[in-house]
Amino acid sequence: MTFEDGPYSVPDDFPHPQATGTVAGTQPKLLLTEWDGKFYTGLTPPERHARWEIIEDLAQQIIAKISASRASKYAALTENEILGQYSALLVQSDFGSEQEMHWLIRRVAQVLGWPAPAMT
Repeated sequence: MTFEDGPYSVPDDFPHPQATGTVAGTQPKLLLTEWDGKFYTGLTPPERHARWEIIEDLAQQIIAKISASRASKYAALTENEILGQYSALLVQSDFGSEQEMHWLIRRVAQVLGWPAPAMT
């Protein structure tokens, strides 16, 4: 299932971060971004689509690497162990948010036909 807003289709389960920040004053504030006449509390559709493209590309690279090394480098490891190693490395990286990296690991598992590991 995908979220569609014009040409910016993104899978429904792809993380949708909320805007964070502070605005001076004593009254509560709502941080919004305007795009194409609509207001968003997080990323606009083009920004979210761009994030998804980056994370999806990284997932495809990891899929290729795992597939090429499955019979040799990863032969002694279970599918869950392989994904766990990648998950730990990705969460520590600054490729994206922790939620995006968890989505990436679930995407890799889905494409490889492996069970998705439990994420905290």
